[in-house]
Amino acid sequence: MAIYMTQSMSSGTLAVTLYYRKQSIPHPGHAETTQFTTDAKAAYAALHAIPVANVVPGTYRSGQGAPTSPTAVEI
Repeated sequence: MAIYMTQSMSSGTLAVTLYYRKQSIPHPGHAETTQFTTDAKAAYAALHAIPVANVVPGTYRSGQGAPTSPTAVEI
């Protein structure tokens, strides 16, 4: 079974979006997790046409199952 990194992104009154990505190893390193957060922030900013600086990252989690939310976005 695949395991994923997950993190929600938000900005002000805009809808929260959960992003996820398959982990390359069970305990991803700092470079991989940092890149995931950077990519998720950029994706959220592009989706809502806002500056990346306005994106507020939520709690990062690793070792998760695939999200079941219909609004979760794989990056």
